[in-house]
Amino acid sequence: MKITRRHHTPSETVRYLVAAIMVVNACVLFASPAAAEEVFGESVRIQTADPVLFFDDNAGGRDWSLFSSSLAAEYFGLADVSAMTIPFRVDGDLPTNALRVTKDSSGAVNVGIGGIPSNLMNLHIRSELSPRIRLEKQGADSWVWDIAGNHGSFFVHDITSGEVPFAIETGAPTHVLYVTESGRVGLGTTAPDANSRLEIRSSLTNALMAKRLDANAHFLRVENSISAFRCGVQGNGDAQFGALTADRGLNLLAGGTSKVAINAAGQINFGNPPPPFTTDVLRHQTGARLTSGGVWTNASSRALKQDIEPITSEQARDTVRALQPVGYHYKNELDERYVGFIAEDVPELVATNDRKGLATMDIVGVLTKVVQDQDQQLDQQRQELGKQRQLVAQQQETLAAQQAALVAVTKRLADIEQGILGSSVQAR
Repeated sequence: MKITRRHHTPSETVRYLVAAIMVVNACVLFASPAAAEEVFGESVRIQTADPVLFFDDNAGGRDWSLFSSSLAAEYFGLADVSAMTIPFRVDGDLPTNALRVTKDSSGAVNVGIGGIPSNLMNLHIRSELSPRIRLEKQGADSWVWDIAGNHGSFFVHDITSGEVPFAIETGAPTHVLYVTESGRVGLGTTAPDANSRLEIRSSLTNALMAKRLDANAHFLRVENSISAFRCGVQGNGDAQFGALTADRGLNLLAGGTSKVAINAAGQINFGNPPPPFTTDVLRHQTGARLTSGGVWTNASSRALKQDIEPITSEQARDTVRALQPVGYHYKNELDERYVGFIAEDVPELVATNDRKGLATMDIVGVLTKVVQDQDQQLDQQRQELGKQRQLVAQQQETLAAQQAALVAVTKRLADIEQGILGSSVQAR
C-alpha cells in the first residue's frame, strides 16, 4: 500500500494517517499488483478492477462488502456476504441527485428521487416520463399495483388485471372528494350534511347518475332492519320506485310533509295530509273517493261550501233547454263512443271557468230542479184532476137522481093516464 500526502499541516497529516490506518485495519483489500491506495485530503481511493471494501466481523457476526461491478452491468452495491445477496444497488450513469436526502428548516427529512436539486418534499419523485410508485406482492397470489401520474391524470393502475379503478384528471376542482374526521363524505363540499353519510353538491343537471351498460335491471336500494326501498330501471325499460317489503307502503312528500300515501294493498290516499285508509280504493282529504265497488263519490259536505243559495226554476229550465246533448269519440279513444255535452257550448250556469271540462253534479243539479218543478206541476195537475173527478161524480149523482125522479114522474103520469082511461070506459 502506498500512501501519498499533499502539503498539509502536521495535525492534518496525523489525522489522515490515523484514518488510513483505521481503514486498513478494518478492511481486506483485493487489488491487482498495480493497484494503489492513495489519500488525497480526506478521501480514500481503492483502485483496482471491480474494487471491494470488505467488512469482516471476526466475532461471528454478519459480513458485508461495498463493491463496484462491471461484469454484467456497471453498478455500485452493498452486499450481504453472509446471505449472498445484494440488498442495495446503484446503477451507473445515473443523473446528479438521483437519490437525495435533505433536512429542511423545520427539521423534517426530505427524500428526492430523479435528480431533484432543491425544494424537496418529504418524498419527491421526478421523471421525464410518467412517475410511478409500484407495489408488488410475490408468491402464488401475486399482484402488482402502480400509483402514477401523467400529463392527463393521477391514477391507480391494477397491473395484474390491466384496469385503472381510480383516476383524477388534471385540473379537477378543489374538494371534489372530501372525507371528514367523522367519516362523512362530501362531493364538492368540505362540510357534508351532519345527518348524511354522503352529500353531493353540484351545479350540473345530474348531481348523481348511475348507468348500466347492458339492458338488465339497474336499481338504487336503501333499507333498514324492517323495510327496503329501491328505485331504478327494470329490465324492460320501465322505471320502478317504491317499497320492496311485502307489508310496507310508500309515502310521497311535497313541501316537507306527506301528500300521497300508498299502502301494501294498493289503496291510495292523497291530500294535505292524506286521510286515514278505509275500504276505499282512492280517497282525498275532502272526502271525494272511489269506492272498492268502483263508484266515484264526490265531496259534497256543507262544511266544504259557502255562498249556498237555491237556483230558480227559470234558471234550471233555461239551462236544460239550452243543453245540446251530442254523441262523440275522444281523439285518443276512437274505438269508444260517448254521449254528453261540449264544455264550450253549455250554458253559463253549468260551465267551468276555463270551459274545458264539466262537473257532472252541476248538470244533475239543474236537471233535478227541472224534474222537481215538473213533479210539482204534475202534483198540482193531479190535485186539479181529483177535484174535477169529484165534481163529475157529484154531477153524475145529481143526474142519476134527476133521472130517477123523472122516471117516477113518468110512471106516475102513466098511472094517472091509465086511471083516467079506465073511468071513461066504465062510464060508457
